[in-house]
Amino acid sequence: MALKNDLVQVAPKLVCWYGMPVLLNEAQRMHLLLHDIYIYPVINSELPALPQLNGRTTAYVFSFDHYAPLFRAFGDSQQLVAARKLASYINTFCSHNSVVFSRTLSPRLEEIFQQAEITFVQRDLTYEKPFFQFLRDQVLPLFHGHERRERHYIRVVPKEVAEFRVFVRSLGRPADAMLTAKLNNVSLNGIGLKMLDIAYRRLELRDAVQVTLRSPKTVVRINCAFVTRINSETDELAVNFNLNDKSFIEPRDAQQLQRLVLQTLEQGVRIEITKKPERILPDNLVLAQ
Repeated sequence: MALKNDLVQVAPKLVCWYGMPVLLNEAQRMHLLLHDIYIYPVINSELPALPQLNGRTTAYVFSFDHYAPLFRAFGDSQQLVAARKLASYINTFCSHNSVVFSRTLSPRLEEIFQQAEITFVQRDLTYEKPFFQFLRDQVLPLFHGHERRERHYIRVVPKEVAEFRVFVRSLGRPADAMLTAKLNNVSLNGIGLKMLDIAYRRLELRDAVQVTLRSPKTVVRINCAFVTRINSETDELAVNFNLNDKSFIEPRDAQQLQRLVLQTLEQGVRIEITKKPERILPDNLVLAQ
């Protein structure tokens, strides 16, 4: 998978969206992430690096209106020139997993993308309902189901991982001393820990524990989590919980954890997209910005 680096150990399906018309709120982004989808809004300066993110679980969406917003002033001929340039660029790396959309109905424009074997859809996506319908009907089919089943155990390593201090308390044996650990990774339903003393070996699989993450910027408390993995050779422990259940974690803490995952995913994408591009774009790729 293209999106895998020091910050992202297990990546979701990635949708690179150039000219996204709807600003998703945090709840919507998390809902998509729980369904294994991360949408990354691409800006003009990042176009040259898009091939670096291409992979079996990557899809691309291009807004032709955003790509050439002044084509109406240029006239029909310039509109077709812009379409051919965009089709040429897409065909250099991702025609099989891309879709182009426009609010304007133009048979000649559609013909250019069809000849290039690129899906073209006439749709106004400035409202949430058609946006999510388009996502479901046009974008998700670009992913091949056999490549990876849907899941929500995305795993990231926050940039500030070294700043976190972690405290683990056994709920079954409250008299036991508080255990300390370092943070290894975070997912939407679990945390990986590096234990700092051997007292954790009293824990067993499926034991209930309380976990608190502290850093100079944030505190997240998971009231109840269950031990799902113990590795005594590396002194590593993994715990799981339900992010949407108040008996496991309070909403405020869940939001903090969600925000941490989203921020780390975005940072992980930017690491890949700011590397020196391996491909050179066709001349004058962007007609107007």
